[in-house]
Amino acid sequence: MAITWSKVAPYIEEGFASNGRVERTSIVDKAFDDGADDDIVDTIDAIGSRIFNSVEETKQFLLSQGLVAE
Repeated sequence: MAITWSKVAPYIEEGFASNGRVERTSIVDKAFDDGADDDIVDTIDAIGSRIFNSVEETKQFLLSQGLVAE
């Protein structure tokens, strides 16, 4: 079941701001450190080994996979 983008967005945005791109490792580690809900961690984990060059690109991928909803 998809979670709302607003739950995942802060992690994606922070990861992009820190690295200039979106990579799963740093983002999922931050979510774990924050004690984020399992659904958030699982959604971030779905990024896998992909690297995205923008927050919007990441959002579109997660939307296309049915993992987030607006």
